[in-house]
Amino acid sequence: MHLPRPLPYLIPFLVVWLCYGQAQGQSVLIQQEQRRLPFIKDSISQVNSLNRIGMLYHLKNPDSCFYYGMKAKTIAIRLHYRKGATDADNVIATALFLRGLSRESLQLFSTVLHDYRQESDTVNEAQVLMNMATVYAGITDTTQAKILSRRAIQTGRNLKQDSIMSLVYANYCMLNTALSDDSARYYLDKSQKIALRYKDQRMLIAILQIQAGILLNKNLKNEALPLINRSLSQAQNAGMEYLEANSLALYAAYYEDKPDSVLSYYNRIYQLVQKKGYVFLKVRVLKVVLAYTEMTGNKDKIISAHRLLEAALTAENENQKKFIGDYIKYNAIQDDNILLETNNKNNKTEIFLLITVCLVSILLIIFIYRLYRLSRHLNKRISEQNSNMQKTLIDLEQSQADNTRMMQIAAHDLRNPIGGITSIAALMLDDHDRSAEDRMMLELIKTSGQNSLDLVSDLLQVHTKVEELKKEHVDLSLMLHYCVDLMHYKAEAKGQKLKLRTTPVTLSVNREKLWRVVSNLIANAIKFSPSGAEIHVKVEKLNGHVLITVEDHGIGIPVEMKDKIFDMFTEAKRAGTAGEQPFGLGLAISKQIVEAHGGRIWFESKSGNGTTFFVELPIL
Repeated sequence: MHLPRPLPYLIPFLVVWLCYGQAQGQSVLIQQEQRRLPFIKDSISQVNSLNRIGMLYHLKNPDSCFYYGMKAKTIAIRLHYRKGATDADNVIATALFLRGLSRESLQLFSTVLHDYRQESDTVNEAQVLMNMATVYAGITDTTQAKILSRRAIQTGRNLKQDSIMSLVYANYCMLNTALSDDSARYYLDKSQKIALRYKDQRMLIAILQIQAGILLNKNLKNEALPLINRSLSQAQNAGMEYLEANSLALYAAYYEDKPDSVLSYYNRIYQLVQKKGYVFLKVRVLKVVLAYTEMTGNKDKIISAHRLLEAALTAENENQKKFIGDYIKYNAIQDDNILLETNNKNNKTEIFLLITVCLVSILLIIFIYRLYRLSRHLNKRISEQNSNMQKTLIDLEQSQADNTRMMQIAAHDLRNPIGGITSIAALMLDDHDRSAEDRMMLELIKTSGQNSLDLVSDLLQVHTKVEELKKEHVDLSLMLHYCVDLMHYKAEAKGQKLKLRTTPVTLSVNREKLWRVVSNLIANAIKFSPSGAEIHVKVEKLNGHVLITVEDHGIGIPVEMKDKIFDMFTEAKRAGTAGEQPFGLGLAISKQIVEAHGGRIWFESKSGNGTTFFVELPIL
């Protein structure tokens, strides 16, 4: 018979107990927390206290661990205390593992891990990963155990409050028995440094025991013995029963060649387990006691050990049955809670929808009534306003007609005097004896007069209407040739060339006004093109329409002016390339004339890259 190594006994129990960091034995901590529980008034604090008690019980009695976890979760669900419910699931999952329900434990641990991640609780996330690694180690799935323990290390590396990492590093060494000496020493040193920083005596004792266990496994007994001595002394002084029992197991491993010594140490462990109520360890310890008692050959002691083990197994079986029954009830309660929660949500949703529908209906009725009253009032006002608007419209039309007539009369009367001034200035310029200063002044008078005549001509074209047009059949090609010939001299003065390409077409139009449109577009092209530029005028037939195109390669029309150039008296004015004066009426009047003929006018342009104007007229 071989004595079981002490190291495997550590693995299931270093999972979570360091979360409650006082350096006291579990029995003392449980009693303190139980005495405090009745005086807790705050329900949240009560849930936290129940979870602490449940976790403290996990080494002593998994059934009590499960009980307190269930109680904590029931209250947490009622309070909608999400973290408390997650902590309770952590306690319950631990109890399930200790009771051998590894698959169920892993399922619940997975849920707990997800919930802690949702809450960004990295400390508990690292802890749960190590719990899951421990469960996989318990079912001998070493691959998953190693993967999860490494994830636990990666998760906890950046923690500011990293006390949990002492436990994680120590567990990593226990779960990975194939680690090299250097790697094991590295992780145990990191674990020890963190434990020293946080003055975690419990973890420091555990590290001593892990180091001693590693040395015993390598048969380096003389090096292990001082560590065992220190761990036992420190555990006894601190009242940490489980660590004391583990140190005694290490002594037994040290004396494995001396059955009497092994039996002596395990009897001490049994007494400690019996005294402190470590129900979970009874069967394990008594199996070792029986094995070594049989080696002594003492029948009375063998019978006594058999009876103790049989009683412990019977109690364990009863506890296991009770636990399974409680677990079934727990699952039923969980299902009922889920069903009730779903029904409650559905009921709340239905009530909320019903209240919403009622409120919306009431508001809708009020709104409709208000609209009805408002509509009656508005209808009355609209009728009054329509009458006022009709009267105002008649007045405006009369006023507009009067204004237009007055403006045309004024413009017409201005033509003769302005034309006379321009003609006199031209005649005086023909006198070559004039001084340079006189000629400059006369040129200014002539230019101003000509500009004024252009403005008067534009004003006479304002408000062109269809009914005012006197149409006749016009050879469009011939008219454009005549227009280009007239504008030829103006273009030549700036060193520009006019190029015309036409096709024979006859339209029913007002000759004078259409000529005005084309000459205005050509004049604009000359005005806004640089010296030496070419200006293309083109006429073509397209599907029952005539399209007149005037294309230049001048300064173009800026984006900000594109929507304004057809407005009457627009602000979108620019001087020509030779400083020509703009008036802003030509394109607005051209648009009125074209639309009065049932056509349309538009343009395409890029600033600095020329402009093309299009005039489309129907062929009737």
